[in-house]
Amino acid sequence: MAELRTKAHWSEAWEAFAGVAAVFSGDELARQVRDIALLPDDAGEYFALGYELIEQGLHDLAATVLQRAFELAPDSEQVIYEFVVALEHLGAHGQAVQTLCTPPGLVDTRFMACYLLGYNALMTGDLDEPRRRLALLERLHTVPAALPEEPEGLEVMMTRLRHFLRRADAVRGATSLDRKDLRGWQFVTTGTVLLHLSPYGFDEGMTGRYAYVQDAGGLCLEGLRRVEAVLKHVGVGIPRVFILPERQSAILGLAVAKRLGVPAVPWPEGGSDAPGLVVAYDLADLEGPLLESLHPHRPGQVLWSHLTCWTQASAFAADLTTYLYQSKSTPWGERLKFNSETRQTERLPPDERPVEVLAGELLAKELETNALDDLPTLLTLVTAIQGLTGDVAPGWARSEGVRHRQLTDSPVKSSRFI
Repeated sequence: MAELRTKAHWSEAWEAFAGVAAVFSGDELARQVRDIALLPDDAGEYFALGYELIEQGLHDLAATVLQRAFELAPDSEQVIYEFVVALEHLGAHGQAVQTLCTPPGLVDTRFMACYLLGYNALMTGDLDEPRRRLALLERLHTVPAALPEEPEGLEVMMTRLRHFLRRADAVRGATSLDRKDLRGWQFVTTGTVLLHLSPYGFDEGMTGRYAYVQDAGGLCLEGLRRVEAVLKHVGVGIPRVFILPERQSAILGLAVAKRLGVPAVPWPEGGSDAPGLVVAYDLADLEGPLLESLHPHRPGQVLWSHLTCWTQASAFAADLTTYLYQSKSTPWGERLKFNSETRQTERLPPDERPVEVLAGELLAKELETNALDDLPTLLTLVTAIQGLTGDVAPGWARSEGVRHRQLTDSPVKSSRFI
């Protein structure tokens, strides 16, 4: 925001955005933008626009105007909470912590501020602060003056922090939980076991995630082998593999069933209560009733999503996922190929052959020599979480309830690309 500090730059930038807002969101939003382009001294105008920008999913712009509102009204709980929402979506949890701690005593006397401090501190990698906050929340939730105007969901917030801390306590002896421990923090924040870490650019900003990935049969086979190893390690038998009515998932599911030598059973509309492995290529490719049917845990059922988009919020996380990506192309969909003769990149059409043929070809692939080198490290983490029970247990050990949310952030940061 430093480059917008002068009134001329601020006004120029927001006047330009007002024209964009008028086209895409209508005259009302454009009017709000033009109002703050004049750099008024009324925090309420910035707050109203910031709220609307968050509703539009424009969290970076929202954070800019809400920072101005916070400067004008640093003691306003309404402004602080909305500013923190915008900062959370940007992964700026450290700034959120600083913002919450600015008004003297706020985080010690108001339930919402206390919870937000605990959550955002944890998302910076700090486990001590949320532990202190949880102890205070237990007291504050019985004090009427400390509660929000609409106190619904207080127990849910406390439970969320409890779950984070219980999972962290389980894994911290088996993994570092530092700023590069993507696998450890993925389990702490979502309950998902991350099977594969990207080696590309690990120390140059990606820390185990992929940005753009052109998925290949070898990676699918590696994911399959890792799922097999994890479930064997924890003693979970797979009596059947459920085949989802989505082409990429069906190919992968049939390959798993053949590899394990168990029946491949179509996933029925509305889901099934039978035990087995549910194979999704990518939960982001599913929607509507099909996706909703995968939300609840059922006895003996395990959900593996080969891919998980780490920059896209979703309703819930899989029990196991092979790797995290930002943008993908699939092994059997339209994809790019470099032609060594023409020195040009070509776009290949989707492979329309039967799913049974493609599943067989997948199993015939060979893994790279070192593809499973870190399997012992993965299984050490899996061993550490076996003792967890109830809502914090790994997905293969849960028989009821719903799967946890898939977050788009963690204490481990990675570079994002537009």
